[in-house]
Amino acid sequence: MLAIDVDGLFNVRASDTRRPWLVRSGAPEALSEAGEKLLIALGVSVIVDLREPAESEAVVHGIPSASVPVYGTEPPATGTLEEIYEGLLRSRGRALTAAVGAIADAEGAALVHCTAGKDRTGLVVALARFAAGASEGDVVADYVLSAPQVRPVRGEHAERIAASVEARERADVLRLHLESPPEAIVHALAVIREFGGAEEYLRAHGLRSDQLAALRRKEGVSA
Repeated sequence: MLAIDVDGLFNVRASDTRRPWLVRSGAPEALSEAGEKLLIALGVSVIVDLREPAESEAVVHGIPSASVPVYGTEPPATGTLEEIYEGLLRSRGRALTAAVGAIADAEGAALVHCTAGKDRTGLVVALARFAAGASEGDVVADYVLSAPQVRPVRGEHAERIAASVEARERADVLRLHLESPPEAIVHALAVIREFGGAEEYLRAHGLRSDQLAALRRKEGVSA
């Protein structure tokens, strides 16, 4: 995934800088008119929002949106990345797969986001890219790029949460909200392998054969 500059978005990367099939970012509430025009020019036809309804603010853009709440409850403020990722993969497979399905069904490109574009987005993008034919190395290399983009935007929020917990929990809180270390996504990939890989995981949780074929076509891999 390649970094792109979209006015009003942060932590933005795309599968291609000219005609991507997949774009990832943080929350789009500050998306400007110029940013919206750029996304449309890139072919973005749907924005897949992975947040819970209570996290979302008023929509300020005209691009169609698909709401796929990944947690199904209030997002965790504490805990380790590894525990949270594994919990999502084991208990929220239907939601994760619904998000991948929305990417597959997009007529053009899909922009996928949560709040920071790091954790929920990281898992959904990893599953979609694996199903489309990406390598584990490519997925890990993309995942680790989020932290430098997230820290300036989410730092104060993370520090407030860290200040409210016991000292022994603070490092995990800051890591959860601000970091994207390779070992966290590698742990998630190990869980996916337990299910037989991304394709088997997604099929087991409802992804259709035509949607899998669509992902592969989007990536340019023969189905």
